[in-house]
Amino acid sequence: MSKQKNLLKRKTTILAIAALLIAGGLLFAFLQFREKPVEVTTEKVFVKEVVHVVTATGKIQPALVVAMSPDVSGEIIELPIKDGQSVQKGDLLFKIQPDIYINQVDQSLAQLNAAKSQSMETLARKLKAEDDFRKASLLYKEKLISQSDFIASKANADAAQASYRASIYTIQQNKSLLDQNQERMKKTIVRAPINGTIIALNSKPGERVVGTGQFPGTEVLRLANLDSMQVQVEVNENDIVNVKTGNPVSITVDAYGDRIFKGVVHEISNSAISKAAGTQEEVTNFSVKIRIFNHDRLLKPGMSATADIESQRVQNALVVPIQSVTIRGGSNTEKQGESEMVTIAPTGKAAESEQGVFVVKGGKAWFRPVKTGTTDNTHIVVTAGLKKGEEVVSGSYTAITSKLTNGCMVKPPQQ
Repeated sequence: MSKQKNLLKRKTTILAIAALLIAGGLLFAFLQFREKPVEVTTEKVFVKEVVHVVTATGKIQPALVVAMSPDVSGEIIELPIKDGQSVQKGDLLFKIQPDIYINQVDQSLAQLNAAKSQSMETLARKLKAEDDFRKASLLYKEKLISQSDFIASKANADAAQASYRASIYTIQQNKSLLDQNQERMKKTIVRAPINGTIIALNSKPGERVVGTGQFPGTEVLRLANLDSMQVQVEVNENDIVNVKTGNPVSITVDAYGDRIFKGVVHEISNSAISKAAGTQEEVTNFSVKIRIFNHDRLLKPGMSATADIESQRVQNALVVPIQSVTIRGGSNTEKQGESEMVTIAPTGKAAESEQGVFVVKGGKAWFRPVKTGTTDNTHIVVTAGLKKGEEVVSGSYTAITSKLTNGCMVKPPQQ
């Protein structure tokens, strides 16, 4: 009997140990394979003013620049200006040796006088021929001369008339040539067409320059109005649709640190600027000119600048962090209480991508489709799908884009 009790006791002990081992294994498996919460950071949906900014870089330049090239060729004999000097409209910029043009004027004047003298001679011949023709007409009526003599007299009068007209045209031609040469002589003196500042001086006294004709001439200097400055930037084709003439702009110049210069968009090019065309690195930009207001003549042509163009301003906008919005596969919608929940489409079923955020409720993250609007540097406007005060996942990037699933558990990051 005692032997049977010992055997029973031993079996009970073994069964107890086995039960403990099984329970421990099940507990270990539960702890090992249970869902682990995803560490996330969250922010609440709130209202703010959103200003969409298009940022571009470029160079400072005067709004008005005049490249001064002579209309005539020759040697510069006077150049009384210096680089950076301010000049007034009408001031002498440079003078070209005029001797050859003075000789051309004298020559054309002599040709004009000769043409006038010849015209006087042809006029005398014309008057005599007309008088002879008048006399011949009277004699022909009286049948005192032959018809051939009459015709010869008429032809002589017509020829004299034509010669006189030709002499008048010759006078006009020589007068035009004289005016042209006098104009060319005047152009040996070049004066400032505007009030401005010399921003480039490319020639020196004694140098020979080529005048403009059928080809570009020598650029002697550049004159600019530094009271009116602008920055020319290149805006990407994706952003140019948001930029309009009259948009306010904040401009920072590398040389002046954090100082802000105010401006406005005043010209947008319709022609694209393509770089690396035909390659995978091809970039298409559009030129935008921005007029600068409060520069106080501190800016110099060629300075580097960054322009923040305010393309859109939204008051009282409902916003979430930009990184909170993600794209996930298509979804099926179901109701739970008063809130709308979204579940990811089952594997193997075709579904379109959907834009949304992960809303945190009861320690779990639920994917919520949203409609969005414009953005600023940190936040994006939500036009539908969220309410003020709701808590959305704002990080990490990996969690939002891949780790989070609909209804998964989340927790704040460990401190």
